[in-house]
Amino acid sequence: MNFKKPSDKEVVVIGLGYVGLTLSAFMSDLGMNVLGIEIRESVIAKLQTMKAFFFEPGLDELLERTINDGSFRFQSKLEKSNSERIFIITVGTPIDAKKKIRADSIIRVAEQLVAVINEGDLVILRSTVKLNTTRQLIQPILEKSGKNFYIAFCPERTLEGAALSELGVLPQIVGGVNDESTRLAAEFFSKITSTVVKVSNSETAELIKLVDNMQRDVRFAVANEVADICNSEHIKATEVISAGKLGYPRTNLPLPGPVGGPCLEKDSYILAESLLNKEKTPLIALSARKVNENMIASIAEFLAKWFKMKHLESRPLKISILGIAFKGIPETNDLRGTPALNLLSDLKQVMPLFTEFRLWDPVVTKSEAALEGFEFQDELSETIYNSDCIILANNHPKISDLSLNQISKFAIGNVLVYDIWSRHDNVTQFPSNLKYVSWGSHQVSELRV
Repeated sequence: MNFKKPSDKEVVVIGLGYVGLTLSAFMSDLGMNVLGIEIRESVIAKLQTMKAFFFEPGLDELLERTINDGSFRFQSKLEKSNSERIFIITVGTPIDAKKKIRADSIIRVAEQLVAVINEGDLVILRSTVKLNTTRQLIQPILEKSGKNFYIAFCPERTLEGAALSELGVLPQIVGGVNDESTRLAAEFFSKITSTVVKVSNSETAELIKLVDNMQRDVRFAVANEVADICNSEHIKATEVISAGKLGYPRTNLPLPGPVGGPCLEKDSYILAESLLNKEKTPLIALSARKVNENMIASIAEFLAKWFKMKHLESRPLKISILGIAFKGIPETNDLRGTPALNLLSDLKQVMPLFTEFRLWDPVVTKSEAALEGFEFQDELSETIYNSDCIILANNHPKISDLSLNQISKFAIGNVLVYDIWSRHDNVTQFPSNLKYVSWGSHQVSELRV
């Protein structure tokens, strides 16, 4: 069979979320003919204004350019075509309340592809999945079409907030269900990125994606376990980690901090679910996940004990949480799996007398937060004003650049500043109306004047 160059074929991206939309815009800007499929009316409506429904640096400019020149089109339904196409599945695979993957979206997409797939089409699964999903779940569904097709798993690896800068430089893992599928997928991605890594099969590619995120979760968990140990001692975790790795090549821990977002919060559970039928359990991965989840509950419990110890828990208190997106660097407005909102939920449980929570974020807008059921102030000074407690929840530069003196002036009265990212651990002089505590130095705070 004679194949056209992959970039000459229409590329159909199914699912225009964070992964699918950035990829679509990037490929369109390379000159590919891209059609995006998205069932959410709100996303389509936003795209009709040439804007993304989420914040990603440079994406709106790219969308305006590629939509205007016709290289990127979008619609809500898959349709039949007489031409060979490349289909890329990028729909979400969240976990449910029992920490099990929800594969209903990718199953639904596969079932829809049965009616439109042609001889020689290439299907690329890019959504994070359990092991064996490409071969044992998606391929059998597509075989109902009676057509000869090719299928590979090629995971997304970009960092949210830096996707457009990384898509063309990060190595792309490619694993097909057979050699020809791998070859075609590798040929396609060679038009997008400078390095393509072909692996033995789709299962290997699936595991690489899960391991990539699992090992990051584990590294953060080690740092957070160090912080939790230091919380019970007169020791600062930031000093233990920073001094311990200074000039020493065998220690390279990150500093402690919250771990959330749409990937790290779920991928270790997806890995564990993949191994159930093998009667294996990824003990380190699951233990690390618990450490990172428990830190938020630990902070909430500490704050409840703090105000009880200060005899302030009997009156309504004002708590301000600064930074509600799941991260601040690279900046994003993504609220999926955000530690700040998990902390808010935990605080409401352990401190039921709190009657006023104020939220603020440098990137998230008031309307975006309202969609998630949260209200917050537009102005930082309004958020902080007369607060009893100010929580510095993510690492956005606008939060990191806030000095304790600025916070003290905005707060007016006595205020507790809880810094989850430990940015001011080296400060020795504090405003008289301010008490500073950070994750990893709970006991040290008692020594500060």
